[in-house]
Amino acid sequence: MDAPRTRAESQARTREDLLDAAQEVFGRRGFHGASVADVARAAGRTKGAVYANFAGKEELFLAVLDRHIARAGGQPSRPAEGAPAGGDERRGRGTEAQFDRSWGLLAFEAVLYAVREAPDLLAEFATRYRQVDALTARRLRASGDVPPERVDDLAVARSALGEGLMLRHLVDPETVSHAVIERVFDAVFPTPADGG
Repeated sequence: MDAPRTRAESQARTREDLLDAAQEVFGRRGFHGASVADVARAAGRTKGAVYANFAGKEELFLAVLDRHIARAGGQPSRPAEGAPAGGDERRGRGTEAQFDRSWGLLAFEAVLYAVREAPDLLAEFATRYRQVDALTARRLRASGDVPPERVDDLAVARSALGEGLMLRHLVDPETVSHAVIERVFDAVFPTPADGG
């Protein structure tokens, strides 16, 4: 028989359930289409449970984004840098260009919303971009493959290229396929094994 959960364990479980539901609901309905009520319903909780853990939809979205970054280890992937973060960029050939289409659409929608209507949310996104860029720069420094004076710029370039390629893939996946994205990244950011 399982021991009863402590209050803190129960609260942590509720928060994780809400984040799981929010990720699914945001991915399916988009940033604008999702509501706190939708998330609560998907989690099997009440709206009150959502508001006990998050100030509202924007804070809930940021928590989903933070978890996404943390799970990816802060490492931007090719091209899933959308509102920042993805997976390990050198995990293995053929995997780095893969991304969740719904996450890519959601990331662009949320950033455009923030640019147009929510400067405070835009500032939160900027903070997260800087966090991801700093983690990428740390990895680049540790690799020793990049001159130290180029590390910070290269970290930003990886992010920007990933986002641009992701957007092009969303618009025209036949022309800008995962294979094309892979080749572009290999050409621009070769690994030492590639001769770069």
